[in-house]
Amino acid sequence: MVLQGQELDSTELVLEEVTIQSDVFTHQVLEYGGAVTSLGRQGITQAEQVYLQPILNSVPGVYMQSGSLNTNRISIRGIGARTPFGTDKVKAYLNEIPLSTGEGETTVEDIDFGTLQNIEVYRGPTSTVFGAGLGGAIHFQTRRLTGNPSVFAEAMVGSFGLRRYNLQAQVANSTKSLGIFYQDVHSDGYRDNNAYDRYSVTLMGQTQVGDRSNMTLYANYTSLLAYIPSSLGLQEYNENPTAAASSWGDAEGHEDGYRYRVGWSLHSRYSTRMESWVTFFVNGSSAAEIRPVFLGNLSTDQLNAGVRAKIKRSFLPRNQLQVVLGMEGFWESYRYREFVNDQGENGDKTRDFDQQRNYGNVFLATEYYPTESWIVSVGANLNLSGYDLEDQLPVDGSDQSQHRYFGPILSPKLSLTRKMTEKVAVYGLVAHGFSLPSFEQSLYPEGELNGDLRPETGWNYELGVKGEVWEDRLYFELVGYAMRTQDLIVNRTYEQVLVGVNAGSAHHDGVELLLEHRVVDQDRLQVSHRLAYSLMAYRFDDFTSEGEDYSGNRITGVPSYTLDYAVDVRWEGFYGRLNYQRVGSISVLDSGSLYTDAYQLINAKVGYERSLGKIRVNVYTGVNNMTNTFYSSMLQINASSGRYYYPGLPINYYGGVKVGYVF
Repeated sequence: MVLQGQELDSTELVLEEVTIQSDVFTHQVLEYGGAVTSLGRQGITQAEQVYLQPILNSVPGVYMQSGSLNTNRISIRGIGARTPFGTDKVKAYLNEIPLSTGEGETTVEDIDFGTLQNIEVYRGPTSTVFGAGLGGAIHFQTRRLTGNPSVFAEAMVGSFGLRRYNLQAQVANSTKSLGIFYQDVHSDGYRDNNAYDRYSVTLMGQTQVGDRSNMTLYANYTSLLAYIPSSLGLQEYNENPTAAASSWGDAEGHEDGYRYRVGWSLHSRYSTRMESWVTFFVNGSSAAEIRPVFLGNLSTDQLNAGVRAKIKRSFLPRNQLQVVLGMEGFWESYRYREFVNDQGENGDKTRDFDQQRNYGNVFLATEYYPTESWIVSVGANLNLSGYDLEDQLPVDGSDQSQHRYFGPILSPKLSLTRKMTEKVAVYGLVAHGFSLPSFEQSLYPEGELNGDLRPETGWNYELGVKGEVWEDRLYFELVGYAMRTQDLIVNRTYEQVLVGVNAGSAHHDGVELLLEHRVVDQDRLQVSHRLAYSLMAYRFDDFTSEGEDYSGNRITGVPSYTLDYAVDVRWEGFYGRLNYQRVGSISVLDSGSLYTDAYQLINAKVGYERSLGKIRVNVYTGVNNMTNTFYSSMLQINASSGRYYYPGLPINYYGGVKVGYVF
């Protein structure tokens, strides 16, 4: 059994079966024919809830790098590891709201962890319903607000001027609920030109509609001002890691903008055999970025609106066959403008592109139980995407306006699960995935667009065994996979600007191990520990670029292995966690001539929570990087400038208090 926590009582840890919402077939992880990890509320609150990095890095196969609070990269099984300054090739959803743009860029850093109940991580293209992304998908699920009306306030302070304030209030009854969450985060930053300010407001509500329907609303607004220290060369990284890159420091480079998300959903149950979900959503953002003179300033505006719908139907006398049919489609407008940096202000406009994107998925997922011991899952995802680009500022008569259509891209999936016993199962999986190239990857420094850049595609072959033994005290999961990718997109630097090129083929072979053991499970004392290990043997198969043959080299940006081990203890209101993470060497250049050293981090958190009548109190403190390890927390792969390294935080501390009143 996997540990999960619910904040129903300040001193009680509630144990429950782990279920997932895979393809809207709600069942235990054991029955799912693929690699998926459900973190639960306890997994989310394990750290200081400012950085997502330690949370996701506790999942085997996942490696999240963080250059600063606003510069992060998530890769799953090596997919997405070479994206320059963000996350793509990994799909993400908040409930049923897509967090990924039409070209695959994903932003999750502005999610308020206090609004979340669970995070499901799908490793590899296992889910047709969640977009068939080559790397996989991350499904964030918000809390269901129940119980008496309540208000909570939280304040946390930490090293390098870190401050975080949370306010939340909720009301609920048997048929409806409403909650509002406010968060304010500030950090002076470890490095020069590294200050960070973000505040967000989130509204969540749900109401029952008649006897068979439930309506939910999610709305979020986030404002961000974040300075950019950028990456460093090896000498400055070793001698002066707190420095900003000189070009970014001199320019006082930063981004200033806002983002909003709104989603309205209706879940209807027509009978014991049929139900449906429909979600209408709007995502928007606007950002201005002050950059070094040689790059020029950047301004982007983005808006997408769409619908996601699915219907589930059960067939046969005992519902042995379940079928989900659905679609997801949205229209997206993206405006990209560059300006001369005139002493920190926008000067003459040098580029102006207006891109209209259309993104559509039709998906099918089925599960068939021919016997009580066998589960057959067949699914498919059909993607139809394209864009129209209008060049609003042609240079020297060169108009870059164009139409591009990707697809159709069909991504099938087949998995077979055999329950060896009531608590142990083995599975086999074959699945196809894809990822689209981004606009920035297609853009050359002189303004021309690479219309020949192709989507990445790949097939994943996987075998796994998972189960519960020792009277359900030990959950284990062992997975082996072989992913074969075509047209892998890697970055090349032209005139100090990163451009994507297709790199032929590659193989991603790996082994993942997950162990979760409840050592003591008593009313007053609970002790558990958890181990996640990933072996990543990823290499280029056929990759020649600029006359150089890199075939056989290790794929850049991916550690050779990762290990995450944690011990959790709870005793009469006291709680603590000790976490150890080790990361293997990483190839920095496609040539294989430069690698990082392996490193290890130790983090710890202790606290005490208690109910005093209607008052709830939670006091905690923690330390990250206890051994003061010097390491690079993010890498800039293949940077021609030689600035490869983002220095990781040295030893740092935090502490906070959360007080609430339940009416």
